[in-house]
Amino acid sequence: MSRRRDLSALFQPGSIALVGVPRGFEPGRVFLQGLLDQGYAGKIFPVNPRADFIDGLRAYPSLKEISGDIDLAILLVPAPLVLAALEQCGEKKVKAAVIYTSGFAETGDGEGKRREEEILRAARARGISLIGPNCMGIYDPSHRLAFFPGLPREAGKVGMISQSGSLAILFSRMAETRGIHFSKIISSGNESDLNSSDFLTFLGEDPQTEIIGAYLEGVKDGPAFLGALREVARKKPIILWKAGRTPGGGRAAFSHTGSLAGSRMAWEALKQQARVLMARDAEEFLDFLTVFHYLPRRRGKRMAILSGPGGPAVAAADACEEFGLEVAELEEETRKELKKIIPQTGTSVRNPVDLGLASVFQVDLYGRSAEIVGRDPGVDTLVLQGRGATAELDYRYANGVIEAHRKIGKPFIAISLGGMYLEDKSKKALLEAGIPIFPSAERALWAYSHLTRYGEK
Repeated sequence: MSRRRDLSALFQPGSIALVGVPRGFEPGRVFLQGLLDQGYAGKIFPVNPRADFIDGLRAYPSLKEISGDIDLAILLVPAPLVLAALEQCGEKKVKAAVIYTSGFAETGDGEGKRREEEILRAARARGISLIGPNCMGIYDPSHRLAFFPGLPREAGKVGMISQSGSLAILFSRMAETRGIHFSKIISSGNESDLNSSDFLTFLGEDPQTEIIGAYLEGVKDGPAFLGALREVARKKPIILWKAGRTPGGGRAAFSHTGSLAGSRMAWEALKQQARVLMARDAEEFLDFLTVFHYLPRRRGKRMAILSGPGGPAVAAADACEEFGLEVAELEEETRKELKKIIPQTGTSVRNPVDLGLASVFQVDLYGRSAEIVGRDPGVDTLVLQGRGATAELDYRYANGVIEAHRKIGKPFIAISLGGMYLEDKSKKALLEAGIPIFPSAERALWAYSHLTRYGEK
């Protein structure tokens, strides 16, 4: 079982000092801009001895000149100055610190490792909880915390741990295109003090977080991490993207965060010991998050495929069987009802249901057919491949599918053929109705097959 740490100063700070925030538009400035952009309501103290004001806020020469308590310090000074900044944090009774600065153990040299050991000793001696170094820290939209401007302001139900700061930013934006928002994202960097085990435990107990995703390059305490995984996976699904699986990737992981990557066999064994889904890359990670975000975990494997073009319908049927799903056998009554509305030429009322070329313009065929097929007791989930020929027809297609989904109550998955190119209005309507959108049936069905297996465990 992972140790419990009080992380309230990190996620609910009443005041934040940005030590070394630059006057100009240099990298460290994004932390201040992120807080202002989110509308953070607490006190913000820029610390820079060469500035009087930054972004309209009074700047202070050092932490000593700030009157009042500081809950969280974000350290943006060069690596040789971090230790002195932490000592000032101790004098001000700062509870927690995020160290953005790189140049520590991830460098692979003795000097970087020594610096990291020094700051850890200094922090522990002063009772300061550390995230980093070499990290972005906390994104928590419900408390208006952000480490970068332009991040979504809407909070969701997915919590994420990322040992990469750039991927933390990227995933917040990629997920938003799927209608997915985060409760919290933790960019943890080198994890000299607080580590993935601590954050897993925290997210496991966080009432806002229902699904957990993690991008990891390695762990420093394998037994503690496995204990946290086992404990949290009993309560919430965990989707893990483990990078550095190959020798080359492992070397890159060490130079990025100083983490020991571990062998592929070790991580596969970990997956077997804990109820965890392992993603192979960014696309699969996002696809897994999508099905867990939108779809029920205990639904059957009997799939109905409704498609305008015939080729993608055949490919979807192949994918079903290859991934352990079933192409449902439609009842005779269902086929009779479909024959009443589907043109006879170039179509099929068997599963996959081929709506033919006419569906590009007669987009109401999708919703009407989905309603008929959805009533079939032998169908668990519907996959719809298609779109309208124009933006207006796209929107009519989406509304017809949404109405059928509302009436039937079974899971629907929309496939936007040719990529995620449904018109924005149509896409937004489908996502808000709880219908996930994928760029291909193969990706959707692969992710869905993992969801159904998870539900069987």
